[in-house]
Amino acid sequence: MSAWDPSRLYSSALSYIRQHPILFTSAVAVIPLAALIMPSYRGYIDLGPGGLPHNAFGWLLQETLRPLSLSSTIDLGVFQKPGVSAPYEPHGNSRFLQEPLPQRRGNRPTIPNYVAPQRQTTETGDASIVTRMNNHLRELSSRHPEKLAVKASGLEAKENPALFLISSPLPKYLEKSTKGEIVHIHGEASSHMVLSLTDAKEAMAKGWAELHPLSGVMGLIPLPYVMIYAPRDEDEFGQWARFVDAAVAFTSASQQ
Repeated sequence: MSAWDPSRLYSSALSYIRQHPILFTSAVAVIPLAALIMPSYRGYIDLGPGGLPHNAFGWLLQETLRPLSLSSTIDLGVFQKPGVSAPYEPHGNSRFLQEPLPQRRGNRPTIPNYVAPQRQTTETGDASIVTRMNNHLRELSSRHPEKLAVKASGLEAKENPALFLISSPLPKYLEKSTKGEIVHIHGEASSHMVLSLTDAKEAMAKGWAELHPLSGVMGLIPLPYVMIYAPRDEDEFGQWARFVDAAVAFTSASQQ
């Protein structure tokens, strides 16, 4: 008999399966499960670093948060639920956008279905626009050092700068959730910011924004914590800057 005998190998394998049926059944069950998990995990890694660990543990953590997350990040119905405005009074229902908000051109960008990080994978911006956006936050803070500062984000990857409201007392809806963080920008030029309920609703209705999957969930982040899509041209950069101004005006309104 040769060293390579397929019939003998088959017989040995069959004998092993008969002796360890539970182990074999478990191994077979893992194969389709892994086939389902791996594309999701690879997609998570492809989004780049975020607030959760950029590894298998981070992917698993965001999956455990999924039952808590919103069923839709573009459903305006969440703003109509009883009592949602109470934590943001007296300014939550005020409008802080200083100019009429136009309808955003085209369709919404593609946002993969992860609890975190929340990113867009179409119509993304490049490094130059991200740098310009971050410089805008720094310039804004330098003009208002009494109430604003740029520091490392507490909600995103550590290398992400963020705009913080530093004057005290902080609004209660920021104190425990974002700890004063009101705007940060992602590597593909989308951004998260805290708008008033009225401004957030209008931005979503006109196609500029959507909620974070955990917006308003168990006080983790404020309800009007929205993702603003990446600017695609100079006009949209100007609109993004006006959203930032509205975020600053809303979050600091109680300190005026």
